[in-house]
Amino acid sequence: MPAVRKNSARKIAVAAASSEAASVRTLVPDTPEAKKTGGNRRKRLSKAFSRPLDKKLRQEQVVRDRFTLPEVEYARLVELKKNLSDQGVDVKKSQLVRAGLLLLSELADDALKGLLEKVPSVD
Repeated sequence: MPAVRKNSARKIAVAAASSEAASVRTLVPDTPEAKKTGGNRRKRLSKAFSRPLDKKLRQEQVVRDRFTLPEVEYARLVELKKNLSDQGVDVKKSQLVRAGLLLLSELADDALKGLLEKVPSVD
């Protein structure tokens, strides 16, 4: 009788192992499932229809550059920034420089030349 028990115990162990292996096989897929995305459709639609908002939503490239300012002019820049922050306007120094650039671009050529003659060059 003990021999029968060994055989039946082996059968039970083999059956348990095969059921565990089967459950592992069902839990782990053989190949990863492909995700369905509408990427191709979006590309096709964007080619077919122009979207003016896309141009507005795109941000311009930012260029980093270094330039030199005399201490007096840098102090003016910091003072302007402080005055604006006291008024409740949060501004960066680069925004102030860009605002000055906008004002310069609106000047007439003769006025711009006259203004640039007053600004000493920094070497």
